[in-house]
Amino acid sequence: DGVGKIDDPGSGGGFVAGFWWILLGYFVRMASQSSYQQLMTRRALEGEPVRRFMRPDPVTVPPSATLDDVVHAYMYHHDFKTFPVVEDGHVLGSVSLEQVKAVPAEKRSEVHVGEVVRPPTPETTIAPDEDATRALSKMSRTGQSRLLVMDGERLAGVLSLKDLLRFLALKVELET
Repeated sequence: DGVGKIDDPGSGGGFVAGFWWILLGYFVRMASQSSYQQLMTRRALEGEPVRRFMRPDPVTVPPSATLDDVVHAYMYHHDFKTFPVVEDGHVLGSVSLEQVKAVPAEKRSEVHVGEVVRPPTPETTIAPDEDATRALSKMSRTGQSRLLVMDGERLAGVLSLKDLLRFLALKVELET
């Protein structure tokens, strides 16, 4: 009938079937490597409290600062994209690069952090005694790279993905 069949070597169907097997094998291999890496990460962090990895004296921003202040006095001087917003020891939430970018550059000198602060939520905070695997899971689920570490109503520190990854890299290097 002129239409090639998969088992007909002259039809090119064997190539397509072979390609699909290679592609499937590649995806299975990548998934197993990813699962293995997740298992190793979980084992390395399991039982470790967040307080071990957090920065206990984070750089904070007052709500009275303008978004220009955040950019020039904080983001350009510190290696962070998100900062806790604190007033008189009370945590109001956080301000991030995304929030700053949402305001046109010419308006940033007029907009204060207090106007755009994102209040703390269970998704943006974690307790210092929580397991670090829970923090990593929360970061992965929400796409955040920093969590406010709250001890009740008090800001105990900030946990960053970089700090967790630095620990994991060192642990892997020591064990190989």
